[in-house]
Amino acid sequence: MRTLNKEKLFRIEKYIKDYQTENGRSPSYRNIMHFMSMSSLNLVQRYVFALEKDGRIQRTRLGNIELPSQLDKGETTIAPLLGAIACGEPSFAVEHIEDSFELPRSLFGGGKLFVLHASGNSMIEVGINDGDLIVLRRQDYAEDGEIVVALTNGNNTLKRLFHRNGKIVLHPENKTMKDIIVNNCEIQGVLVGCIKTY
Repeated sequence: MRTLNKEKLFRIEKYIKDYQTENGRSPSYRNIMHFMSMSSLNLVQRYVFALEKDGRIQRTRLGNIELPSQLDKGETTIAPLLGAIACGEPSFAVEHIEDSFELPRSLFGGGKLFVLHASGNSMIEVGINDGDLIVLRRQDYAEDGEIVVALTNGNNTLKRLFHRNGKIVLHPENKTMKDIIVNNCEIQGVLVGCIKTY
């Protein structure tokens, strides 16, 4: 059996670790084969086994290259950034994808998530300030007291929702502002988190 090339062994180890850091997952044997321009998957496997034997990498029970625990981000979901939401008077709702974020489900939960820029100061007493990124779960219902994106008469706003005397109350979390009271509105999402940048 031919001796493995030490330089190639080092390059494969570096590729695996760089790939894990950049992608949050391990490369497949085929990824390694293409990157290294190797002739077969069997040859890749020999190098991977050698790295494992030396304690430089680990493999799973299924034989895949294991992702080190410090790089394992857990289960995530992709949430699109869909523009801005008024934290004040309702503004005309125009939805377009500006960007997207990979968010951990352990922090933001499941469901279909999306992100909006907060605009205005009507929610400052719950810590949502102008320019913050707010994370919402897309759903068309909400319980009283939840903070929602509400669409009414073609305009949307971020407010706390209440039902009172047959009316819908969209309550700002700012003592200087008044409730918005409507007969009906469409719930587009419920707040699950706020991301601040400094």
